[in-house]
Amino acid sequence: MEVLFDKPFTIILLITGLLFLLSGFILKKYPPKSINWLYGYRTQRAMKGQEQWDFAQVLAGREMMRSGRILLYLGLAGTLLPISDEVAVAVSLVAVMVFAFLPVVRVEAALKKRYEGSGRK
Repeated sequence: MEVLFDKPFTIILLITGLLFLLSGFILKKYPPKSINWLYGYRTQRAMKGQEQWDFAQVLAGREMMRSGRILLYLGLAGTLLPISDEVAVAVSLVAVMVFAFLPVVRVEAALKKRYEGSGRK
């Protein structure tokens, strides 16, 4: 029987999921107090003002934690999949890219909705 951590799919997704969970927790619990170019969720929309910045930091932390949990669940589910290592690596890397990009999409949409409204340009 194959050991749980011998599967690349599981290793990649578990490690990445844990990193996302940790990063999201830190960002949510200890968000940067002021707008900066070094630490935090830094996009043009998030850096428009202090209120947007504060909102984006907490939401980005929450969304990163959500992506981390999903990656962890996928990694654990991957232990049940009878796929080759090559396919497992490819699928896990696609999953990591999708769940790394998803928090950005969700935070930007929330910022746009909250601070720009649907009728304003």
